[in-house]
Parts: sequence; structure tokens; C-alpha cells
Amino acid sequence: MRKLQHPVPQSLLVHIGDITVSFALLEREIESLVGTLISHDQRMGQIITAELSFRNLRALLVSLYLHRYGKDSNYEQFRELIKRLGNIELKRNVITHSLWAAGGTADTITRIKTTAKEKHGLIFDFETMSESQLEDIATEIKVLASDVQVFALMLAGIKI
Repeated sequence: MRKLQHPVPQSLLVHIGDITVSFALLEREIESLVGTLISHDQRMGQIITAELSFRNLRALLVSLYLHRYGKDSNYEQFRELIKRLGNIELKRNVITHSLWAAGGTADTITRIKTTAKEKHGLIFDFETMSESQLEDIATEIKVLASDVQVFALMLAGIKI
């Protein structure tokens, strides 16, 4: 049986996997915060958030925060987290929803994104990415997941 090979070296593939796994962890932290804002019953939060896209999770989180706390003294910090969540979603989507090809050097890969929009028609976008760039995105996601968790604990009155 013939096996199709992709051009992504193991050393870069591990970071794409890290991005995927870390993003799932970040989503779980947001779902947990949503659950806390809704009720002390975390299952209630899991039921409500189970089928939501990341964008809709963010929108729900903002609505619940404003309902519960308004524009309190923590609001600017909260808004900064929401902004970072939006930015990291874009970065993750670039990684996850792209085709990967060999890079110009042995330690890079090329991201190929194909779109066909009404305004511009068919467009191919190419971007070379290195191991360190992918690693930086994975790290950024993990730091943000930790920051969301710390913010949630702060809202609960728990200092770490």
C-alpha cells in the first residue's frame, strides 16, 4: 500500500500539533470562565459552550462579563484579554486552515492559503514560516490560556 507523504518536517510538525493542543486548552479556559460567570455549576457552562465557535465563545464571554460586572475596575484588563483572544484565533486559523508545502530552506515550510471571494476572485497567498515562528505562536497561546485562568481566579477572589 502506498502512503502519501507531506512535506512538513517532524521538527516543525510538532509545533503545529502544539498549536492545536494548546488552542484546545485555551478554549477550555474560556469555557470554564463562561461557566463561572453563568453559575457555580460548571456543567451548566459546558452545556452552553459545547457547540459554540471560538468567536461566539468570546461574544458570550463579553456579554456575561458586562452583565455581571459592567465596566468595573477590571474591565480594561478584561478587554485586553478579549483582544488577545481575537488575535490568537486569527493566528491559529492561519496555521490550521492552510495547506503546507516545502519551504525555501530545510528549516522552513510554506503556508498556502487559497481563497475565492466575490470581490477579488481566486487568490493564492504564500507565507514562509520557520520553526521559531510556529513555536512562538504555540507559546503565545499557552501564555494566554494561563492569563485567562489567572483572570478567572482573580474574579473568584483567589490570589495565586
